[in-house]
Amino acid sequence: MDTLRLVPRLLPVAAASLALLLTPAAGALAQAKYPSRMIEVVVPYAPCGGTDNLMRMITGIIDENKWSPVPINVNNRAGGGGAVGFTYLINKKGDAYVVAGATPMIVSGRIEGRLSGNHRDAMTILMIVAIDELMLSVRNESPFKTIDDFVNAARAKPGQLTVGGTATNTEDHIFTFLFEQAAKIKVKYVPFNSGGEVTAALMGGHIDAAVENPNEIVAQIEAGKARNLAVAARKRLADAPDVPTFAEKGYEFYWEQMRGVVGPANMAPEAVAWWQDTLRKVTATKKWQEQYIKRNLLTPTAWTGEEANKYLDGLTKKYEDALIGLGAVKK
Repeated sequence: MDTLRLVPRLLPVAAASLALLLTPAAGALAQAKYPSRMIEVVVPYAPCGGTDNLMRMITGIIDENKWSPVPINVNNRAGGGGAVGFTYLINKKGDAYVVAGATPMIVSGRIEGRLSGNHRDAMTILMIVAIDELMLSVRNESPFKTIDDFVNAARAKPGQLTVGGTATNTEDHIFTFLFEQAAKIKVKYVPFNSGGEVTAALMGGHIDAAVENPNEIVAQIEAGKARNLAVAARKRLADAPDVPTFAEKGYEFYWEQMRGVVGPANMAPEAVAWWQDTLRKVTATKKWQEQYIKRNLLTPTAWTGEEANKYLDGLTKKYEDALIGLGAVKK
């Protein structure tokens, strides 16, 4: 009888003891080391473009060095000039297992109303890894041997020469608009879904010239099938000293494209730390420095946190002015 009376009193004690025994294991499961499952890397553009090349280089280096204990799968979610892929990322708020290759669309998309947020409120900037210069390129068979040849022909035939670029109201479109203003010409801008499609159209003779990132046209340049007429940089590129700047030829404008990796808003701190540490290791490799940065004529960076956000803040006014000029947004 006395033993039976003790049982109800012992039950709470036993339950509490059991809870204490289980708590460490439960806590360990809840705070599993990142990453613990497959990571999706979103490319918001079609294959073979600049962002696709970037993310496949990064994930390739990570795989080669076995720096990730889980698979990292690249997934092209193209459409809307990047809006489809970036919207997908934005809707993954708090999900540390989705990241994306970043372009200035993370700034301009909100200005245009194509994205619901930007780098400050809808995304986590993991790292800006490079600055990509923009060029005007032609096929080797093109009658335009210099940038002056192209400008003179455009002035003689207003609105008839075609210039291809990735999407509408994006970096390539703005580049073309600024070039038109600087050179006092009018061309026909032709949008494509990715830099890979732009290059294919150029090499197929379907457009007269193309707005290219060096990494999108480098193979054709090396093969002697294409040439770069001018670059929208402030000085000639060290690894392409024969390519003049637009400004030195009298067409003064400058335009660049950042390249980076972003996650959704509210990304877990341990995930941010893992990605930033891993990206630092990636950008320190010989393969990155020689096969990506040097070969593609890029300026290397390693901007994170507030430094990266402030750089992107500085792009906002530039994009607002350019998009107003294109009629994409109102004053």
